[in-house]
Amino acid sequence: MIGVYIHIPYCRTVCPYCDFVKRPTKGAVPTEFIRALCGEIAAHAGPARADSVFFGGGTPSLIAPRDLDTVLGAVRSRFTLSQNAEITLEANPDDITADLVRAWTDLGVNRVSLGVQSFNGEALRYLGRRHDADAARRACAIVAARFENWNIDLMFGVPPYDAWRATLEETARMAPAHVSAYGLTYEAGTPFAAATELLTGLDRYEVSNYARPHRECVHNLHYWRNEEYAGFGPGAYSFLGGVRARNHARLEDYLESPGGKTESLALSFEEVRIETVIQHLRLRDGIARNDYSGRFRRNVDDDFGAPLRALRERGLLLDDGETIQPTPQGFELNNEIGLALVTPHNSFQHEI
Repeated sequence: MIGVYIHIPYCRTVCPYCDFVKRPTKGAVPTEFIRALCGEIAAHAGPARADSVFFGGGTPSLIAPRDLDTVLGAVRSRFTLSQNAEITLEANPDDITADLVRAWTDLGVNRVSLGVQSFNGEALRYLGRRHDADAARRACAIVAARFENWNIDLMFGVPPYDAWRATLEETARMAPAHVSAYGLTYEAGTPFAAATELLTGLDRYEVSNYARPHRECVHNLHYWRNEEYAGFGPGAYSFLGGVRARNHARLEDYLESPGGKTESLALSFEEVRIETVIQHLRLRDGIARNDYSGRFRRNVDDDFGAPLRALRERGLLLDDGETIQPTPQGFELNNEIGLALVTPHNSFQHEI
């Protein structure tokens, strides 16, 4: 099973912090884009079984239901989706109406990710968001009434800084199944400590993500486990057959050649192993020795013994002999784990 990512680049307004591929629009998502996207999906020649479809952006909630139906039809024609495939759509709170949400569920969307960012009006204005706090609350109520599995995106490190705790408290009261909390700037420890304390009932299963039991984001787990995924739309990445590739990011180039690549990199066996360990150590569950040896026919200690020992001595990792996991401090200093694993002193420098 792979994950399927679909990038919808259109936005009503462009947030000043966003570096994703986007294009402002006052109207609907253009028909020519839908046509190009469906053509790219139909031409996909890779793996055909998937357990997740994720519409990201941009602002996927701008896509008209009839066009969403068309795109999902193209996906179902090209991929065999698992019986309980997770189908996620990112949404701006301003777009949410009861009728629109009902249309999504009728089309098979079973997970919505709301870009709330904050329940503080000043913070939202600072971020250039087009919704206010009341619109965010209304959207959450509508989505919660229709979906058991839904996510709130939050952003910390935004002035006024003392509003973060109130946003977390309000989020907890809304009881979403999943919360993603990202920072504009990273200050080790304190923001995430507050989130862990206040988001009761949600486990921190990844550096920036919290979920109720069995509500972890299936699609993003493909990324964090360094598994395969296919990306469609401008600027979308794929990782298939050991090759990481990126579609044309310039919209005009994409429309002219849907699925055309601007980057394509065949990763070495060593690079895949390094990335796999680094990504797994973003997860609370870490990496099991048996999983590593089953995937690579090698021993993780033979490949990473020295840096793993050093990270344990620093208190960033736990090791029970079967599984290697990040400690709470390892979560906060996760970049330190990655840096240690790519150091030129690891055993890969001696391989041919």
